[in-house]
Amino acid sequence: MIRLAGACLLMAGCGALGLGAVGRLDGRVRDLRELSAGLDTLQRELAWRLAPLPNALETAAEGVHGRAARFFAFCAQGAGRLDGSPFQTLWRAGLAQCPLCLDREDRTLLEQLGPVLGRYDGDSQRQALERVLAELSQRRERAEEDRRRLGRVYGVLGVTAGLFLAILLI
Repeated sequence: MIRLAGACLLMAGCGALGLGAVGRLDGRVRDLRELSAGLDTLQRELAWRLAPLPNALETAAEGVHGRAARFFAFCAQGAGRLDGSPFQTLWRAGLAQCPLCLDREDRTLLEQLGPVLGRYDGDSQRQALERVLAELSQRRERAEEDRRRLGRVYGVLGVTAGLFLAILLI
């Protein structure tokens, strides 16, 4: 009886590991989509409305959901009270503190915006945002493909590994 309970717990644990991996893939796609939407809003606010950076970041935070909204809200709050420190440090701190499901390359791409935002003219900021948005769009498409392809593999692999280990224990 104890072996059967242990085998069931082992199967559930392995299945949860597989589903957790699928959840990370879903989270990355969701965060890339929301960040793209927020950066698009930020681009329009800075280039066309010529809004100050804190206001543009607030508008971007209002236009998205989840972790990306927290990231933009964090940057908007900090941009209002920089006290002489560069915006780039605030942008990097936001990327580090907000629990975005991004890989290292995604973070590096977003970190490249920090030195440009709030420092150069509207046209330079718009060009930098367009470049990052184009790259984020490509990265999101690859992440969606990974989710479709690897999501099933991780789910099946977790359940299969749990079943295999349960059979070994019984």
